[in-house]
Amino acid sequence: MENRTPEQDLIDQFLRHLEKDADEDLRVAKIINKSCRSKTYADVEFESASKIHWVIEAKSDDSGDRYNTVHKIFGELLKETGRTNRDDCRHAILIPSNAVLFYSRAFQSIHRDKFLGFGELIPVDTVFTCNETGVDKISWEAFYDAYAP
Repeated sequence: MENRTPEQDLIDQFLRHLEKDADEDLRVAKIINKSCRSKTYADVEFESASKIHWVIEAKSDDSGDRYNTVHKIFGELLKETGRTNRDDCRHAILIPSNAVLFYSRAFQSIHRDKFLGFGELIPVDTVFTCNETGVDKISWEAFYDAYAP
């Protein structure tokens, strides 16, 4: 059996929630990929009930590699822009709900305008947060601003 990772557990939990989501823009109609180990797709790719193609990179702070995941978010999002069939999709990231402050604080070492500019360049549509009770969405800007020193 394949080794489980915090990202894969997060992906599985996320998709379980979205299978029954009332919002047609989020409810999963067709899964394209749901593996954090895929070399050809984003960690999560699916088509929603309203035909939106979501391309989502998952990261978790629940590992010894937690500080490196901060930097990996940028690289993974950039890599997705180089793939084919990305013209009509929505890019997002997925993190555990309890990791918002960890990532926000780490990202605040980047100048705010540059961080927001990166979000426009990709463009990052949404930051999904997930836990046992459900899925929430925040904007790229709100993600940066979540930690208040």
